[in-house]
Amino acid sequence: MSSMQEQIAQGSLKSSHRNTHAIVLKKALPHAQNAAIEFLTNNLQDLVICQKLNIENKSRSTFTNDSGSTFTDARIGSLFTKATFFVHSTNTKAEPGFLVFLNKNMPIYIRYNLSKKEREFTRGHPICYSLRMRVSQEIYKGSVFIVSLDVVNHSMLIEDVYVYKGKNVFNNETFTERRKYMKDFVQHHWIPDARLLGGIVTNVMNPLPLSELEKLVDVEDYTKVFLIPDTAGKRRFTFTLNDSVAKIDAREGYYGRKTSEPMLSIPKVVTIETKPTYAKAVRDTILPDVYELFDVDGKSLSKACVQQLDLSKKLKDFSGDIMVNISYNEDFKKYEIIGLHKNIIQS
Repeated sequence: MSSMQEQIAQGSLKSSHRNTHAIVLKKALPHAQNAAIEFLTNNLQDLVICQKLNIENKSRSTFTNDSGSTFTDARIGSLFTKATFFVHSTNTKAEPGFLVFLNKNMPIYIRYNLSKKEREFTRGHPICYSLRMRVSQEIYKGSVFIVSLDVVNHSMLIEDVYVYKGKNVFNNETFTERRKYMKDFVQHHWIPDARLLGGIVTNVMNPLPLSELEKLVDVEDYTKVFLIPDTAGKRRFTFTLNDSVAKIDAREGYYGRKTSEPMLSIPKVVTIETKPTYAKAVRDTILPDVYELFDVDGKSLSKACVQQLDLSKKLKDFSGDIMVNISYNEDFKKYEIIGLHKNIIQS
């Protein structure tokens, strides 16, 4: 066996060369697989981790909330306008699954969301693999984590915890509260060991505030976005950007969508001696709490993200375009919405 083959087999991390060989996982033994599936079925009310948002397909029945985001279900839109959300984005296509720790069994990775090819391979059953990890025996009292396992990029991301040491924390505690259990796991019960995992490097997700969505407006690469509600027992939502290559120009707009408006990408800020103090705010059709600002001549100033909760609620009370007070931020070279203008335009 060559040196490179030995590194692949042993999961060596010494070489800085990116290993393009996909990790070959070991299928879980039948009794361990059945025990893990039974534990999930008995302890979780919902085995669906993510619910996709349809933000572009207008041929289906859709719902548009007050912030201009389109959803396929009005109940989702209602939740989106009320709940606090965290954001996580990734450039990989790895789907999240369950990582189950049970007494006397190796950790079992289970994923129910399968592609058509995977469903044919498993004959409709979930994917189940056994992993090797260094964790304390307390975790094996019955714990379930949400992880994204990317065998191509040799990485695993621990994203959430649903059951911790036999306690169902997903149904009863918010995402923020569940992060405390994640911290306890990382600090006291887990030792990362990529070699033991066959070369898979494991990290813990760092969620960002909802305002970070604004930074995704100009992304050109494939990006999967997750919106995680800070609510107990609620699914996360997901959508993708640049899922396929599409021509983007002034006539076709974002991702090939026909539009009579100028391009929706954030234009350069207009350079003028005297900065305007108010503008017309037009809601973004994709991102919540994001508005495009236009001056009195109808020229675009920039896009602005509302980060103040009280102001966000006030803006959502209006159904049309809104006149707002603005201030130019020299640090970010963009305008900020600082309040409502005395003249409100209703479309």
